[in-house]
Amino acid sequence: MKTWQFGGATLAICLAGLLDARAQSCPASATLSAPFEVSTLYTASGYMGDGRVKNKFVRMKPVSGEKPRAGAEGSVHYKVTYQPGGPDGWAGVLWQFPPDNWGDKPGQAVRSASKITFWAAGEKGGEIVEFKAGGNFDRKCKDSFVAGTGNVALTKEWKQYEIDLQGRDLSSVLDAFGWVATVNANPDGLAFYLDSIRYEGSRSNTPRSK
Repeated sequence: MKTWQFGGATLAICLAGLLDARAQSCPASATLSAPFEVSTLYTASGYMGDGRVKNKFVRMKPVSGEKPRAGAEGSVHYKVTYQPGGPDGWAGVLWQFPPDNWGDKPGQAVRSASKITFWAAGEKGGEIVEFKAGGNFDRKCKDSFVAGTGNVALTKEWKQYEIDLQGRDLSSVLDAFGWVATVNANPDGLAFYLDSIRYEGSRSNTPRSK
């Protein structure tokens, strides 16, 4: 059993078997080649924690003209809000393939990706959020990797972030991207913006152990 620490919340993840066994148990349904935009091939459907009651504690919607990013004025990006009051004390959303896939269906393989890049900005600045990819190891179909930023204190200004994928085994990607925030780290709730979530090339396709 492995645990992931998200601020004040601890999530338990079952790590049964080796990475190769995970990937072989549920072969990918398709192979993608980086670069690509995550939101065109994966869906932000994996609401977790307090987010499981959609639109009560967590709201995530596309916006245009609100918090414009220099060089991308007029483009559509996500606004995320999380208000305290739920039973779990944490929330998050995963970009999944296919939508609402918690491990019952195959994901997709990704080739030649060296990193995930994305832009984020806090509404006020100081919001604490963790960004991740992979990490679903609980059911028949599993992610073949896990990677993340750790907790990030967002700035009010847009900033680009990266998640390193060098050497990661991307033979099965159910959860291409996600965010998690906790009430402990954000007692008054939070609002932040996300834009241009991308898998970037290129890299060696020789995997390493996690």
